[in-house]
Amino acid sequence: MNRIMALKGASSPGAARRAEEIAPHQPDAPISIEIRPLSACADLTDAWSHLAGRALEANPFFEPGFALAAAQHLVAFRNVGAILAWQGPVTDHKRRLLGLIPVFPRQGLFVPDTLIGLSDRRIFSGAPLLDRQQAGAVMAAVLDPRRQGLVGGRGLILRKVDLDGPLVSALSDATRSSGASVNLRPALSSPGARLAQEESEAARAALAQRGKIALHEPRTQAGLRDAVEIILAMEASGPRAQAGAATLQDTREVGFFRAMTRSLGHVRQCRVGLLMLDDQPVAGAIVIGRGPRGWLYLATEADSHAPSRPLRVLLAMMQQAAPARSILLPDGTAAQGAGVVSLGDLHLSPEPARRPRDLAARAREALQRSLRRLPGVRIAGLKPPRAGAA
Repeated sequence: MNRIMALKGASSPGAARRAEEIAPHQPDAPISIEIRPLSACADLTDAWSHLAGRALEANPFFEPGFALAAAQHLVAFRNVGAILAWQGPVTDHKRRLLGLIPVFPRQGLFVPDTLIGLSDRRIFSGAPLLDRQQAGAVMAAVLDPRRQGLVGGRGLILRKVDLDGPLVSALSDATRSSGASVNLRPALSSPGARLAQEESEAARAALAQRGKIALHEPRTQAGLRDAVEIILAMEASGPRAQAGAATLQDTREVGFFRAMTRSLGHVRQCRVGLLMLDDQPVAGAIVIGRGPRGWLYLATEADSHAPSRPLRVLLAMMQQAAPARSILLPDGTAAQGAGVVSLGDLHLSPEPARRPRDLAARAREALQRSLRRLPGVRIAGLKPPRAGAA
């Protein structure tokens, strides 16, 4: 029986040393807000990684290994900003990062007075990274009416959030107690087809008639890199390549993909599996994430063995190798067995101003923002995209 070691959500070797360089938790210390381009957050990697490890809801898509690689290689991420919540004075190099919320900057003349959380086809979860002990305080600071230039009168919308997860529950309690409003909007999408255990066993039996099958999960960085290249080559020889959608056919996409898997692999947030048939790979899958939940980011199978459904067999064997860790599809359904994550939008709105003086001030601010190229939020170093750009 093959020995399989699944990559768990462990920290990197120097995490303990870097944790000592971050200020301890101070519940009564004030919280300051900073806004900067996501691409300019490379110097925050240590504090960012420490925050990701203690986040109320883990999200590999907003960890530095994924987000910084996307901002470096992909055009769609170049104008993304980051709302940073800090605890401690600016001059203190040990100040504690309590929150990181990637957002789109406002652009254009007649844009809604709402700040939108980062969403993209490559991002399956839009939950921001918030310190589990200070999540409510961070959002209260972001929604503070005195910072209307930050979120505007209509608040903040977070896309693709687990509506039943700890993040929504904590934010709902915290914002309601502060007078803000919370609205949930489930996603209007049909759940994907789950792989039944009987179907996986039948596919495994059919594939076993062609040769010896085995699951290979590399444990070294060199092994991960080689397995990723095998999966990319396998995808480039299948139907996606014929449609012009293979990762290797886009230089920016493949640059991001290699950098992302390498960075997440260093902190053990990237799990790569290959299904071998007589020492030949016939299916591959890449799962990213920490803790009990991982997202199936890319999966492919050899076109010559597609009738035997080797990808189903691979996902079933990966699930059996690490039964405590579920593998989720992009729509939130479990790749193997039962289970689903209810994804949707979370709209957080500050308490509306009702006095005539407050209403007049908001009207003046709205008029001033409409005359700027970047109304509402000004992020140094960011330029608004061209009209009509995605």
